[in-house]
Formats: sequence, structure tokens, C-alpha cells
Amino acid sequence: MIPSHEPDDTESIPLNLPISRLPVELEVSVPVRDFRVRRLLSLGSGQVIETQWAHDEDMPLSAGEVQLAWSEFEVMDSHLAVRLTRLA
Repeated sequence: MIPSHEPDDTESIPLNLPISRLPVELEVSVPVRDFRVRRLLSLGSGQVIETQWAHDEDMPLSAGEVQLAWSEFEVMDSHLAVRLTRLA
């Protein structure tokens, strides 16, 4: 008899498999209250937008309808990046 193998949360897809290189679009949504297109068009360099998300809370990171992880924004050089803080 061959024992069944149930994957657990610590296992991942080996990086040498073709499926591990498939492109995936990720989405981080941050709710912004009362934000209008005219305000977007008038934004200047360095301006800050107030959001409804608390600054000390991680934001959900999703691929389609599936939440994959929690994340936070980080500035790297002159680019805005998203850092994974924990898996969902």
C-alpha cells in the first residue's frame, strides 16, 4: 500500500517546474474616501493621499478573487513597492 501524501502549508512548488514561472497579476487595493478624477489630475510630485486604511495595518494582496498574502507599502529608490508580511 502506498501512503497518501497530503501537502501542508509549509510545502511550495519547486522552482524548477514550468508552473512556477507562470505570470500572475497581483492586486493591492487601498480604499480612498471621496477621491475624484479632478483630484487625481491635480496631484503633484510628493503629495500624499489619505486612505481609509490604518497606517499600522497590513493590506490584502490578491490574485483575482484569491487572497494570497498580507503586505505593506515600501519605497525603494524612487519606486513604490509592496513587501509581503505574511501569507494568507
